[in-house]
Parts: sequence; structure tokens; C-alpha cells
Amino acid sequence: MDAEAFKRYWKEVVEPLLDEARHFLGKTLKYLHTDSWEIEYFNWTSKMPEEFKRRRGYDLTNWLPVVAGFIVNDRVQSSRFLEDLRRTLGDLAADNHYRVFAKLAHEQGLLIHPESGGPHFTPIDAQQCLGINDIPMSEFWAMAKTHRSIDETRFFVKQPASAAHTMGRRIVAAEGFTTVGPHWQERIWDNLKPSFDQALCEGLNLLVWHAVVCSPKEMGIPGQQYFAGTHFNPNTTWWSKSHAFLAYINRCQALLQEGLFVADVLYYYGDHVPNYAQSKRTDPAGVLPGYDYDVISEEGLLTRVHVRDGKLVLPDGMSYEMLVLPPYESISLRALRKIRDLVRAGAIVVGPKPQRASGLAGFPDVDMEVRRIADELWGPDPLTSNTWRRVGKGTVVYGVPTRKVLEERGVLPDFVPHQAEHPGAIDYVHRKSTTADIYFVANKTNVAQQFMGIFRVTRRFPELWDPITGKKWVASDFAILSNQTAVPLELGPYGSVFVVFRKEVSSTPHPGKPNFPRYKTLKEINGPWTVDFDPLWGGPGRVRFDRLIDWTTSSDPRIKYYSGTAVYEADVVLTNEDLKKGALWLALGDLREIAEIYVNGISCGVVWYPPFRAEITHAVREGTNSIRIEVVNFWPNRIIGDQFLPEEKRYTRTNIRRLTRETPLMESGLFGPVRIEFTTGD
Repeated sequence: MDAEAFKRYWKEVVEPLLDEARHFLGKTLKYLHTDSWEIEYFNWTSKMPEEFKRRRGYDLTNWLPVVAGFIVNDRVQSSRFLEDLRRTLGDLAADNHYRVFAKLAHEQGLLIHPESGGPHFTPIDAQQCLGINDIPMSEFWAMAKTHRSIDETRFFVKQPASAAHTMGRRIVAAEGFTTVGPHWQERIWDNLKPSFDQALCEGLNLLVWHAVVCSPKEMGIPGQQYFAGTHFNPNTTWWSKSHAFLAYINRCQALLQEGLFVADVLYYYGDHVPNYAQSKRTDPAGVLPGYDYDVISEEGLLTRVHVRDGKLVLPDGMSYEMLVLPPYESISLRALRKIRDLVRAGAIVVGPKPQRASGLAGFPDVDMEVRRIADELWGPDPLTSNTWRRVGKGTVVYGVPTRKVLEERGVLPDFVPHQAEHPGAIDYVHRKSTTADIYFVANKTNVAQQFMGIFRVTRRFPELWDPITGKKWVASDFAILSNQTAVPLELGPYGSVFVVFRKEVSSTPHPGKPNFPRYKTLKEINGPWTVDFDPLWGGPGRVRFDRLIDWTTSSDPRIKYYSGTAVYEADVVLTNEDLKKGALWLALGDLREIAEIYVNGISCGVVWYPPFRAEITHAVREGTNSIRIEVVNFWPNRIIGDQFLPEEKRYTRTNIRRLTRETPLMESGLFGPVRIEFTTGD
């Protein structure tokens, strides 16, 4: 709360580090960071009396007994003093810490991305603090039974996303895949991917992986790790195969850094402190599903929002159909004056009529001005439901749900998963560039979904971009509606796809022709399989599997507790007729956790998402074909198995002690069925 205290810290701690890194500043060292705010509550600093008087206009000394629970004058005035006190605390954190942090960093040619919006409870205005960042950043957690029990306490992406969108920042970052409890136990396609996809739908476009730990060689393997986070470093079993999953992340981020976010509603969340925007689904604006929203702070509202052609617009081109107010009876006079100006200029404002000013400053005269402006906007008479009042060029609406206001104004939903078996299982995010509308659509469940995606775009070809494979193609089947486009979509368990609209429609679609490939079985590879388990990690070397099994069900402890890469090999004979079927694929069915497929010594790619399928057309030949599948699981089974061995005979060494003899083993290996499949142009 004290700018001079921060400057002393900067001079004595930060500057010496920057001096050592002078050659790298602005090059490889571009950002400075502070982690999530975890100091909990604070309420005093040595300069508090003068800071309070400068900001609120009156002396706080006589009111201090209120902090100890006493009433001064009356309960109403005491409560309003506390509003002023908390507002001052929030302003001090923003002005004397984060603004000073940004200024000093910028002087060194550096930018900042602190997790300045909490998420732990503290008396700040989170949107205000995040808006100071060069990259607004927060955090989200991977799914785990231990800490992410509800998203409201462990999923904070809508907040930095709104700060970025409303304050003119292109990047929305988040510390991601955080956990406390699991160790190398967060699975890729059904834990990390759905968590990442959910974050994308809330606005994320840059993941900061939590955590990549430096582990010196002398710490052993898997070595030193932090107590929290999804462990990921060169000691991870799947490090050499990780590029496939990282490519998925990067493809998604690249597309979602394009253009501007699309939302119909701007939600003003008030001037009180503490103040936070939570997960997307809390939906304070009342627009879900089908529409989206941003949350804006008082600072953003006052300095960046204008009206053009009846819409709220920001300097960088963001625009919204309407402003929605929070369900509070108090409002700052500055905010209400701004709202009046916006309405007079043509804005639509939806929400309750304010009754008083927030805080004690200017009391009681300030309340009279609030009521006067409120009467001008909402009218002097008692309000009833479904009130629409024209003021200047704009409209004030009271007692009408936001969705209904949008519908009555003819604003169609931006995206609808029509005829989905579980509509609530489908989420999306929409960005618009100068050349394209980019929709990311995700299935939030482990059950495949087929539905008609209806997009608020028309007269342009829908292109389907698969972020897992990088393939993209123009949809064969779609329908152009009056102001929408309907596209049949198919998403696998926790599946996702980009639907991109770029080129104007110049030909007729093909109703009934599938938009997604149809795979047909050509041959099933039943084995036997030879499987190599590395003896250096306790494996038995080469063994024979007559059928595919979960390693943890083996009676051989060298297989039961194995962690690392096991190599499966088998041969399959293909005829010339087989090769003429069309594109050929190898589908592994099910496995844990990730695999690389080789055919005749040629890598056909790393697979990490079911049915773990890779195209092999370029690698197969007539006659006998050798199939090699490198399957990788995670560390826990080996670490657990080592607990049954004397310390000198253990294969692993780590500071993590949570994996014990009693810890359940993780399913591991290739389960199949393994099939050669083909697709045709039909």
C-alpha cells in the first residue's frame, strides 16, 4: 500500500538482479511476475490517514472505532465509512503497488504479468489491478478431488480475460494445471485437455505451465519437484513425446490470439471492495447460454467506454450491445454520471435503479444527486417489471432479464448447440479478426456429442480446423439461414474443434455429406505382441503378450510397477487391394497415457487422444508391415513399487513422499483394440 516501500524493495532486491541480467533485458527476459496474492486481509499502512483523506475527502480518525466493531453516529454511516475504507485499501494496492511495479519495469524495457487479481480473498478491486498488467494473468486448476472441488474457488480465467478485453490487452494468461495432491497423476486427454479447453472458453489464450521445476542431476530421477502443480520437465516420462500435446495448446492459442473477443453484454460490477469476477458460468450478466459477456471495473467504465451507433465501444474496437448493472442499491456518483452520459448518447442500460451513493464522502448531499440522476434515467415514479424508458438517444430497462432484452432487440444467440443430447455440455468462445470469425467449440463431457452448431455468421464457408492434428477442411454439409449458419458437428469425449468463417460462399453445400471422416475397419491386429520393458527401470526386457493387458494387472512386479516407455511390436500383412481402399490409419483403441506409432520404421506421429489414431498411408506397403508402438505411462507406479524395495535397490529418487505402498496404481499400457482403418472420399 506504500509506494515508497515498494521502491525500497525494488532498489534493494530487484535492481541487483536486473543488473546481473542487463544483457537479457527486453530480449529473453521480457516480463516480471508476482504470483497469486495470498497475504489475505490487510487494513493499515503508515500513510493511511493522509492517503484516506486525500482520496475520500475527510479524516478517518474519529471513525476508527468502527474497525473494532463499534458504531459511530449510526449504523448506516458506520457501514458507509467501511465502504470508503475498503475502497481506499483497494486503490492503494492498485496505485502504490501495481502501478509502481509497472512503471519501474517499463523504465527497464520490461513488461509485467502479475497474478494481481487474487484469487485468494483480499480487499482489492481485482479488475482494477489486472487492468494495470501488460498481460492480465490469473490461474486455473486441473481437475482433482483434493483442491478443485468447485470451479468458483479454483478457476479464475474470466476475470483476467475481461480485464484484457476491456483494457485493450491482446493476451490473456493463466498459471495452469495447478494441483495440490496429485503427483505425476494428472492425465492428458481426460484431465489436462478439458481443463485447458474450459479455460479457452473463458478467454485464455496463453498458458503458463505450473510447474516446470529445475532438478539438478544429483537429485536423481524423477528428481526434485514442487509440492503443487502438474509436474513437467525433462525428467517427465513423456517429455520426448510431449510436443504433440503442446502443439494442440499452441494451435489453440495462436487462433485465439487473433482479432477481438466477441461478446454482446458489458457487465459493470460496481465500485465496492473486495470485488472479483469469478468463473464464466457464474454469469452475473444473465446471458448464458448462447451469448457471452465481459466484466468491467469502474476505472474501465470511466476511461474507456463510449457510444457509437447505439453500441458501447472501446478504443481498440471491442463493442457491446448493452451495459448491465449489478443488483446493488448503491453506486459511485462518478459511475452514475458516466452511465447517464452513455444513455444520452444512445446506450442501452439494463438494471436496478440506484438509491444512494456508495461511501460516506459527501454524505448526505451526494445521495441527493444520485437520486436526481437516477430519476432522470429510471423516472421518478415507482418502478414495475418490464419497464423500458427512452432517455436522450438511449434506453434504460428495468425488470427485464438480460437475455429477453437481447431477444426483443433482435440479437440472435452467437452460438447454439441445437439438438445436442446434453446442450449444457457444449461450450464455446468467439473471436473476430478483420478476415475471419473464429469459434472454438468444446465438449465438456466424456461422452461423444453430435449436434447442429448454429453460428451467428452468414454467407461464408464454415471451415473445420482440428487443433489435435492441425488438419483443416471446408465443411461439406451446412445450411445458410437468414442471419446464421448451421453446421453439423461431431465431438468425441472431451473433443474440440475450431469453426472458422472466412471466404464467401461461392458454391452449393452438399446436404447429408458428412463433415467429419468416417473410419471403417480393414484389419484388427490381435497379436501376439512382443513388448520391451526397459531393464534399466526395472522392466523384464522383451516379453510376449498374447493379449493386451493393463500392466498393473500383471503378476510380474517388473511389469506391474513399471514406469516409462514400453515398445510393442507386431506384423500385419496388407494386400494390394487393401492399399487401394483409400487413406489408411492405425487406431490403438485405448491406452494410458501417450504413444508414438511407427510403421516400417517410419514415425507416423504421437497420439494422445482416443482412439489414438494416426494416418499410416505414407508408411505402409504391400506384404508384411512392421508395427511399432512406443507406449509411455507416468511415474507413480515405479515410485510406488520402489517402496517395496530396499533403498539401495530403488530405481527412482525424488523429494515427493506422497506416493506410498498404499497409493493406488495408475492404469498403464496399450489396451486396444488395435485396428487398421480406412477412409474414403464419401
